[in-house]
Amino acid sequence: MKTRNATGESRAPRATNPAGRMDTREKLVRTAEGLMLRDGYSATRVDDVIRKAGLSKGSFYHFFDSKEALGLAALEHYYADRVGRLAAGTHATETDPLRRAQGFLKHASRVAADLWRTGCLLASLAADAAGSNRAISKALKKRTSDLRALLVDLLSPFATPEITASDLADRFLVCIEGSIVLARIYEDPTYLRRGLEQFRSCLKNTEVRRA
Repeated sequence: MKTRNATGESRAPRATNPAGRMDTREKLVRTAEGLMLRDGYSATRVDDVIRKAGLSKGSFYHFFDSKEALGLAALEHYYADRVGRLAAGTHATETDPLRRAQGFLKHASRVAADLWRTGCLLASLAADAAGSNRAISKALKKRTSDLRALLVDLLSPFATPEITASDLADRFLVCIEGSIVLARIYEDPTYLRRGLEQFRSCLKNTEVRRA
């Protein structure tokens, strides 16, 4: 008997080898994530994922009952990995809010190319699937809101009466997504670091004017 979890994935009864099951599921999710980043959600077929992962169709349907469920799982994996690494720099242990914010931006510049050289799955799904798939649209809104909340908290020391922390979070996201597009178009991941450095420069200019 199968049950369904919060992301809509089909769940079969527990097998005698839980570790092996998890390895298979993670392989499917990671493969789907890579293909969806490269080709987009619409162009990625379940058969493509199964073939590239080197697994059987039965293995796929043991964990997922649809492409949508796999897409949601790929989104969750992508978000946990990228945002986890973005938030995990040495700045995280800094107690002074301003130094933590400055440290976060330096860390983001250092890891940007590694995090987003293959693109952004949130943006890809937003362009390719959000308009036609309610479940994916809902998941994207939740995860984007979660990311904005994290950025609002981190960037709040830079806020002014004219530019709120929410404004800064939005500008950070616009900077990242624009840099990802340029990096993909010109096949040059340095756009990612340069985009964040420009964001930092804008903040410094704001601090100078405020002083």
